[in-house]
Amino acid sequence: MTRVTRVFVFIVSAWMTTYSQGGMIVDSIASPAVGVVKKFGVLLPENYDASRSYPVLYLLHGHDGSCEDWTGRTTIAAFVRSMPLIVILPDAENSWYVNAFADPSKRFHIDSTKRGIAGLSMGGYGAILYALKRPDLFQFAGSLSGAFFFPTFLGDSLRQPVSRGLRKSLQAAFGPEPNAHRKGNDVFVLAGSIDTSRAPYIYMAAGIQDGFKGFLPVHRMFADALRVAGIPYEFHETRGGHSWKYWEREIRPLVGRMREVLGF
Repeated sequence: MTRVTRVFVFIVSAWMTTYSQGGMIVDSIASPAVGVVKKFGVLLPENYDASRSYPVLYLLHGHDGSCEDWTGRTTIAAFVRSMPLIVILPDAENSWYVNAFADPSKRFHIDSTKRGIAGLSMGGYGAILYALKRPDLFQFAGSLSGAFFFPTFLGDSLRQPVSRGLRKSLQAAFGPEPNAHRKGNDVFVLAGSIDTSRAPYIYMAAGIQDGFKGFLPVHRMFADALRVAGIPYEFHETRGGHSWKYWEREIRPLVGRMREVLGF
């Protein structure tokens, strides 16, 4: 056995051993959008068979988060382990997902007819944004405590004490003043312009004790916008705040609904 082959076998063995112990596979991919190599996480189903195709869920993190948040702060890995589902966890830093991330699922066998995207807070906004921009790619989009406040009410939000810490990343993502770029990344605008025959199914949940003032009312406004546009959706107002305790609980019904909608 050559040295290169031995190294390859070692890497593959270590990779699968990490997963068999319940951990997340960490990989990286070059991202042309931002010109850097980005890390991402992967959760594979137990008894993963590389010869078959699987539904996929892109699960996005929130502001100041990383691709390791979901597995480090919730039991999502154990919850999806028995499902025929690949979960991809991109790392987008504080980009607000306004530039498309590279598609790491190209390294795996993905059923392109059963592709979902979801996230929390900033990631909830990003999930709905991507799904409305690219309904050809996503049949399901889920959001927990989604930051739909941005960029629609960006000026109002930056005057709130709880939102001031987001000022730098928000202005970097959307610009300091109203502009065409903001409009192009406004989920309210996108919901009103999408071809509803191609629209994804949208699932949303928000806590009635969410600490970001305005988040819950904006969810209600966005639900109305989806209803008027004729986009299939469901919205749940449930007890809880803007916290990992809430997201740990609510990710389970979200994934369950995705399974029902996509049929796997």
